[in-house]
Amino acid sequence: MKNFTFLCFLWFHFITFGQNPEGLSFEATTYDFGTIESKTNAKAVFKFENISNSAIEILKIHGQGHCIEIDSSSLRTYAPKERGEILISYNISCKGPIRRTVSVFTSQKENTITLKLIGKVSE
Repeated sequence: MKNFTFLCFLWFHFITFGQNPEGLSFEATTYDFGTIESKTNAKAVFKFENISNSAIEILKIHGQGHCIEIDSSSLRTYAPKERGEILISYNISCKGPIRRTVSVFTSQKENTITLKLIGKVSE
């Protein structure tokens, strides 16, 4: 019986602690601009870390709608534990509510991450 208990403990240890984390871990996946005036710059910064044990490449970042501009300097390979950020600018001439999504495509198996922009540009 002791051997069986030991084997169960060992199996549990390998299942729980033997798993490798994968992917990019974002501090937040939603950025709320709140209400912004049409005379200010609207920039969102999404910070992340590569929590996997292998390098991950950001292949493409695609924004929905014509009001979004994405800084392409994030399109590169990130080493394990390396931090980075994705900078997205919102065109303040697009008045009204902000409800946009940005898709980040990576070299990982689960390769798509969705980022959200919300808020409102005042008239």
